[in-house]
Amino acid sequence: MPGCAVVRRGITRENSVSVSRALTNNIALKIAAVVLALVLWTFAKGEQRGDRLMSVPLVVRNLPEDVTTVERVPETIDVVLAGANKELVSLTLWGNVYAFVDMTDAHPGRSLRVSLSPANVVLPRNADVLALEVRNPKSLDLDIDRLVSKRMKIDPMTEGELAEGYFMLGWAVSIPDSVTIYGPASVVDFLQIIRTESLDVSGRRDRVEASRSIVLDEPWNLHSVPRDVRVVVEVEGTRTTTLTNVPVVFEHEPGFRSATISPLAAEVVLSGAEHRVRNLGSGDVTVIVDARGLPKGTHQLIPIVETPEGVGVEQALPVRFTVTLE
Repeated sequence: MPGCAVVRRGITRENSVSVSRALTNNIALKIAAVVLALVLWTFAKGEQRGDRLMSVPLVVRNLPEDVTTVERVPETIDVVLAGANKELVSLTLWGNVYAFVDMTDAHPGRSLRVSLSPANVVLPRNADVLALEVRNPKSLDLDIDRLVSKRMKIDPMTEGELAEGYFMLGWAVSIPDSVTIYGPASVVDFLQIIRTESLDVSGRRDRVEASRSIVLDEPWNLHSVPRDVRVVVEVEGTRTTTLTNVPVVFEHEPGFRSATISPLAAEVVLSGAEHRVRNLGSGDVTVIVDARGLPKGTHQLIPIVETPEGVGVEQALPVRFTVTLE
């Protein structure tokens, strides 16, 4: 309208630039202020006190040299600690808290009940933390026995099947082939065999070798020196060999005027692991033609071939033998 001024509301270009400058000016100071606020908040939070359940190592002290427990002592116990949050976090990260049991009174044949309390927990000297409670276990029942040792042969364990057509050469072996077992006399004296963790040979076509730990029965307090051994499996492929002029064993009932067989020898194709087949001769295989129970006449009989363990028959020639009984 004439004589009236029109006022437009909103942000002008100049205002937009001013706002942008306000946000970006001194950005380093603004970031520093945010970081300082976070530090102050973290510090204040760390000064607050609380409690925390922690798993701490359990150490056995003053156990006589020739004495041991029959069952394993737990490696850790659960303890409730109270103190400044930052101290609890520090102890959780660096783990410089432990508990102990005193075994001064341990003697072979004795059973001990050891109660666990905050007095068994050792804390860093300057830590603003207290042990409130031992949560689990609260006590230990320990049978005491003589500590003895015994040198024992190892039975290396394997699992899985080699690739088709491949065989294990002999048996798995361990290096070294024996270990020394330490533990309570009531357990060690009756040990008969020591095994390793299984070595998987599934699908393998060549030598397999790996480190494996000695397996010790729980819950007994047994220890092996060394703890780990090398388990080795030698692998070989299939070999085929042909034996010619293998004599035939001809079996028949007595009482016939004549009993003949043709031919008198066989040719046998054998297959198996290389070490089993390599040195086979005609004397290692038996070819049997069994005519027992048959009447007079001419018969065509399939032979029976007997081979050493682990050796298979691929083919026997002739397929049938001619037997004449008169």
